[in-house]
Amino acid sequence: MTTILAYFDPGSGSLLVQAVVGGTAGLLVFGKYMWETLSIKLRGSHGRAFGPDVNALSAASSGEIPISQW
Repeated sequence: MTTILAYFDPGSGSLLVQAVVGGTAGLLVFGKYMWETLSIKLRGSHGRAFGPDVNALSAASSGEIPISQW
């Protein structure tokens, strides 16, 4: 019979689950950041893929300062 000397008490198990969840969340955020950086570089220097800024156009017609120029 083989004896396994491993025991996870609730504190250790909680720490392990928290590390896995935190690591996964960190990787997802990092992946999103890298994807956005890559997509901006592929789109070009202006960084807009789908035309002009709608907020800037509506603000310019009403005399307000657009959010992108705060």
